[in-house]
Amino acid sequence: QTVQQSSTIFRKRPEQHMRINERWAVRILAAGLIMLVSACGGPPGIVRPNEPTRVTRIYTATSPIEWARYKSFNAELWTIDGTALNRILWLTNIRDKYHVFGSSRATKRRPDGPFYRTGMDAGEIESVLRDGITGMGVANVKTTNLQPVTIGNLTAFRFDVSFDVGNGLHYLGNLTFFERRKKLNLIWYSAPAEYYHPRDSHAVDQLLADLQIRE
Repeated sequence: QTVQQSSTIFRKRPEQHMRINERWAVRILAAGLIMLVSACGGPPGIVRPNEPTRVTRIYTATSPIEWARYKSFNAELWTIDGTALNRILWLTNIRDKYHVFGSSRATKRRPDGPFYRTGMDAGEIESVLRDGITGMGVANVKTTNLQPVTIGNLTAFRFDVSFDVGNGLHYLGNLTFFERRKKLNLIWYSAPAEYYHPRDSHAVDQLLADLQIRE
């Protein structure tokens, strides 16, 4: 059962912005998160507007809008209308030589791939994350505008992400990452460029601006 089917808080999407016959095309985007959703399991919790919320044990986030929330040990998945239409993916404590979006690890036989390595600079991490997104099966992945951002007392980095799925639906978003205790942590927001990203991007920007991290 998908996130979109599971929660009653999801908003009904306008037909003029997402035709019914396009739904199959965007499901490829959610496919890369099936394992995470399965690990989270159960019905979603709710992130209520303007209430501080603990996220994956290291963040305190305050959102101006409501989200459905799925949790696992080191990850959370937030959505409003379903993961193919908007989502924030929170991943914490990605260890040295581990896949940035999965549980596989670099080995002598398979040393190359989207694996995080302690000590990478920001540009190298951006490149690895771009490769990881491409590996989800989406097309025309582009990352731009890498820059440092301050979250609490930590220096993080953020870049813009765009990609296409299925029959050409275009997605926009951004990805924030930082190293903490020699492990990688990331926050990835994405939504279709038509309607959903313009509707909610300012609220996500506010959430990220107010984010606090436990050191």
